[in-house]
Amino acid sequence: MNEVYKPDGEARGFYRPLLEVLTNMGPEDFAERRERARVLLEDLGATFPLPGEDNDRVLPADWMPRIIPRDHWEKLSAGLLQRGKAINAWILDLYNGSQSVVPDEVIESSVFYRRDQLPASAVPVHVYGPDVVHLQSGEYVVLEDNVRVPSGVAYSEAVRKAARAAFENTFEPYRVSRISPYYEMLRTTLGSAAPEDVEDPTIAIVTSGPGDSAYFEHRRIAERCGIRLLTLDECCIEGGEVRMRSDGTRIDVIYRRVEGGYVVADLPELERVHREGRVGFANALGVGVADDKAVFAYVPAMIEHYLGEKPILNNAPTISLADPEQRAETLDRLPELVLKPREGYGGLGVIIGPEADRETLDEARRNVEKNPEGFVAQECLDFSMHVLDDGDGGQPGASFVDLRAFVLPAVDYVMPGGLTRVAKPGTRVVNSSSGGSFKDTWVLED
Repeated sequence: MNEVYKPDGEARGFYRPLLEVLTNMGPEDFAERRERARVLLEDLGATFPLPGEDNDRVLPADWMPRIIPRDHWEKLSAGLLQRGKAINAWILDLYNGSQSVVPDEVIESSVFYRRDQLPASAVPVHVYGPDVVHLQSGEYVVLEDNVRVPSGVAYSEAVRKAARAAFENTFEPYRVSRISPYYEMLRTTLGSAAPEDVEDPTIAIVTSGPGDSAYFEHRRIAERCGIRLLTLDECCIEGGEVRMRSDGTRIDVIYRRVEGGYVVADLPELERVHREGRVGFANALGVGVADDKAVFAYVPAMIEHYLGEKPILNNAPTISLADPEQRAETLDRLPELVLKPREGYGGLGVIIGPEADRETLDEARRNVEKNPEGFVAQECLDFSMHVLDDGDGGQPGASFVDLRAFVLPAVDYVMPGGLTRVAKPGTRVVNSSSGGSFKDTWVLED
């Protein structure tokens, strides 16, 4: 499905004003504006290097925005917030109670599972970043849940900022929801992770430093939220508290943005301080179990069990490979399915059957047979495509897109829009690290 054009080639109603503006703009004017937008991103320091590249690669943006009508967004955002709350309820029950929603063998075999307790009043997941696709039927379906270190919000803001400046006339026919309030809501939700006796918490986003591919985002969040930006080397433990080495300031909340979410490996005393209630973590230790692709299949059951509600959004159909019969059927159907490692992220290790060659599929079968519990399979959904900004006068090309949403369950907030990720032409792989691009995402006010 093309989100901009109907099958007969006619533009969908809510895209017509935008297309009229772009037509009147003409290719030369558009090219000049595109370059101006690129320079604005460069001036912001908005970089996104691919593996093996230097950190100066400017964020790859596509300047044909994606539009989400208000009625679509109301259902989508309600469904995402519902998922975030159910996942939080399940994680608390998992670590403090006797959860019965996810089979024990799935939990025990998860590399992200910790055998610890969380404070009973804790909000385990403060920042939740699910990935969503749009189907021909009009339904929005969740592909993955991301709760360890979901990224992309600063890229969404940077693209919007550059688009507002360089393509200001494209916004004129619309009332587009603002995304900048996200930072205020993020600051509030991070503050809620502070120890109970702290009224005005000092919050730090902890990064691995400028070498991290997402460092622009870490820096931008710190600036916009008014919080500290630190590496673990700039933190120390003194008197049972976390402090800044530079001036001794006590840190009350750590927003973990180190790759994989592991902040205690290089500063092991940090976990003890956290367990003693002297520093809060956002997101909490142990939440990664909800990122496990085998756990993902049970989120609809979490919603029904903990919230007493029917799921508003469906999951992408997901198949466990631990069962011999399901595994045999899946291996036979592998050329039409998507294979994912349970602990994978960023598209690493994902095999899209319809796009894979025979050698890749044969190797995937061998890997599954060696370690069947390490993988899940999903139906290969025929999700939506979106027009690209590089047309040559005719109807431009299109690529597959998904949406990385930004949900703050503790404050009942979903950023209106999120980050649309665009696959390279010819593939369904939309993960940013695989060489795709980003689009501004407009949620209409009416």
